[in-house]
Amino acid sequence: MQRQRDPWEPFRLWLAFTIGLYAIRAFFAATWVGAIPGWVLLVLVLIALALASKALLFPGRVVPYREGDGGWWNDLRDDWQLWWRRRRRQP
Repeated sequence: MQRQRDPWEPFRLWLAFTIGLYAIRAFFAATWVGAIPGWVLLVLVLIALALASKALLFPGRVVPYREGDGGWWNDLRDDWQLWWRRRRRQP
């Protein structure tokens, strides 16, 4: 089965970038890094709103929950257990 793309992924990445840039601007307020103009942050927020609107208007195909599928946390746990099993076998 083909893995479906999450329609919210671009929004989350862009929002994280925006919040990170704002945090850097606030942390270094007294230096040249803090001189990022407010309109740049406004543009970043407007782009985030556009990405959220796109995700809401065009959600794509919804993949139903499959019985027995543990999700990403289960995949992460399985990878961790496999890593430990391989590590124990090495001399």
